[in-house]
Amino acid sequence: MKSHISATIDLNLVEKLNRYGEEERRSRSQIIEMALEEFLRKRGVADEDIVTSAGRFVGDFSREETYARE
Repeated sequence: MKSHISATIDLNLVEKLNRYGEEERRSRSQIIEMALEEFLRKRGVADEDIVTSAGRFVGDFSREETYARE
């Protein structure tokens, strides 16, 4: 679920954000969301663990490999 917010951001940061967005073909909101997520993760504020696996998609799908926890 997404929530609309309004924020005042320094013009230099917005210009960097726009350039990065063009390079990565991402929207400003996506980049801000990723940056905020990283910022909070580095400070230990994450409230959920993200389940990951060593599996890679090679044309088939294994739920056991994907959802196995170590």
